[in-house]
Amino acid sequence: MQNDTNNRQGRLFLALFLSLAIWMGINYFFFPPQPPKPKAVNESPKTEGSEKDKTTTTDPKAEIKKANAELPKLKPVKPEEEKTFALKTDSFLVRFSSLGGRITEYYIKDHKEPDGSEFVIAKNPKFQIEFDGQTEKAVELTRGQGFDFNIIEDKDTIPFSAYNLVNFSSNYNAETKTVTFEAPSLDGKFTIQKKFQFFPSENYFKFHLTLKNRTSETIHISPTKSDVYFRSFSSLGPILKKKEDFNDRDNAHYFRYYYLDGSFKDHVDGTTTQGFFDNLFGSNEGKDTRYEIKKGSNDKVDFVGTGSRYFIGVIDPLDDKPAGVLLDNRKGNETGVLLVYDNWKLGPGEEVNLDYAAYVGVRELDGTAFRDSKLDPKINKDSVFAGLSESLDKSFNQGITTPLRNGIVWILKKIYLVIPNYGWAIVIFAILFKLAFYPLNKKQAESMKKMQELSPQIKLINEKYADDPKLKQEKTIELYKKNGTNPMAGCLPMLIQIPIFIALYTAFSDTVDLWNSPFLWIKDLSEPDTVFTTPKLAFIGALAINILPLIMVATQVVQSKMTTVSTDPNQKMMMYMMPVIMLYFFWSMPAGVTMYWTMQNILSIAQQVYTNKFVKSDDKKPNPSGPTPANNASAVARPGFRNQNKKKK
Repeated sequence: MQNDTNNRQGRLFLALFLSLAIWMGINYFFFPPQPPKPKAVNESPKTEGSEKDKTTTTDPKAEIKKANAELPKLKPVKPEEEKTFALKTDSFLVRFSSLGGRITEYYIKDHKEPDGSEFVIAKNPKFQIEFDGQTEKAVELTRGQGFDFNIIEDKDTIPFSAYNLVNFSSNYNAETKTVTFEAPSLDGKFTIQKKFQFFPSENYFKFHLTLKNRTSETIHISPTKSDVYFRSFSSLGPILKKKEDFNDRDNAHYFRYYYLDGSFKDHVDGTTTQGFFDNLFGSNEGKDTRYEIKKGSNDKVDFVGTGSRYFIGVIDPLDDKPAGVLLDNRKGNETGVLLVYDNWKLGPGEEVNLDYAAYVGVRELDGTAFRDSKLDPKINKDSVFAGLSESLDKSFNQGITTPLRNGIVWILKKIYLVIPNYGWAIVIFAILFKLAFYPLNKKQAESMKKMQELSPQIKLINEKYADDPKLKQEKTIELYKKNGTNPMAGCLPMLIQIPIFIALYTAFSDTVDLWNSPFLWIKDLSEPDTVFTTPKLAFIGALAINILPLIMVATQVVQSKMTTVSTDPNQKMMMYMMPVIMLYFFWSMPAGVTMYWTMQNILSIAQQVYTNKFVKSDDKKPNPSGPTPANNASAVARPGFRNQNKKKK
């Protein structure tokens, strides 16, 4: 932004501050810095499916085998002995395997929303799959790793659970959409029963875990008489590009989170949770930093989960709350967040029953709403989901502007119902937004016109009092007051738009509706509008050529020339620097965001042209008190004033 303030340096610093505020705000909320790397203390194997750590030659599979060397030998499962089940709901496709008694594949598919509108997720032909003998359009969320829902007795084997090699006895009740698995523990002292219950119209499913002592003596669930860990969701998908092509923004789209002690925490996948102060003064010297256990001091765990750009998976213990969470700090981890239960002891014949609610779906408030009121615990106290956390909306991880963001998404969807193209919906939204703030924008445009009219007078004051900054400032303020001009009037619309811009970024970046939505030459409004990628170049690699940011910067230059009135070289330099800064900001932003900003520039240019041509300024009469320097400057600027004086002579 290039507006006059009380002096030239003030204008320069204000413009710099606003540009840095936008830059820092965007980077802080959307491109968080990577946490410092943990020290290589007893480096553990990486998660299956993660990239191989080039700093070590350790084979992860060999380490897993080593970690389980002392466990009871398990008989290998023959392919013909493994049972699989395929389950369908209105929104999801789920595959189960008796090997591990786990979910092996979880898909979200095209479906109808409760209001009758179509939810189309698989717009790209590559998402067409064969499922249970039928062709379906669906997107996998399990990243080829599945969801375990198994206990782990030894944290040194994380994320691997030895029960993933156990072939559970199993059955499927198609009427109640319930899959049940049962198997003895590794030492044979207790049984494990797992039940997954799905509901046709819901995005939630119910999970029930039962552990029962089969002996006549008291036993510990963990052989080491320590904590027991429960792993549900691993890192969530889908993976939208090759991992080697990931940048910081891509990495930030995959995260894990937990709600413990009344506080929500989230961390980027594949990184440590250790911060700067955790490693200060060697505080972690000699400690095993691969894993971190956090336990609540007052409240226990409310829920944990994982998230990706458009989806979340969250598990909420409904009754017996876990004592804490376990976090995997190893580089490249895709472990998710594990629940930690204190030392479990079971008396002879005793059993423990744990109920969980699990949500898998879009990162939208509408997604977490119950379709069947009988299942909604807020309406029906006897619902099977009674005890569901009221803070699940925090798991969306969409920042402090979430209410604004949700409002923007709601408006876009309403426009889409009338004009079924999100590109045109963004254009219409930009126009509506401009109209909503018309009074402020009108005031800004009129202020810019007045400032342009006063520019010659300001120039004379700057020249006359170049050696006396204080007096120059006083005379400039006097000129502003006399002409009823407030140089800060043009800043208010920009300041208001900063939080709205942040909300727009999350709305256009993380709204699944825009994913794979085309517009004109743009293939995907949720990604940059790359039309060409150069071969790899020295030092910078391959360069994506994007059209929209160039158009946006061109409109920014035009707008700057129309609103910049200062002749200060520093101010002019800032005018030329701002488009470069904006180009850097917007080059890799989603096309939807860039298109919105471009539309705002175009509308602002149109309004300024109209104001300059048709809106008349209220000229103030000269001050009769005497020919002050400001008055003389004003006289020079008025057309015909100098000629009138000559005629009088």
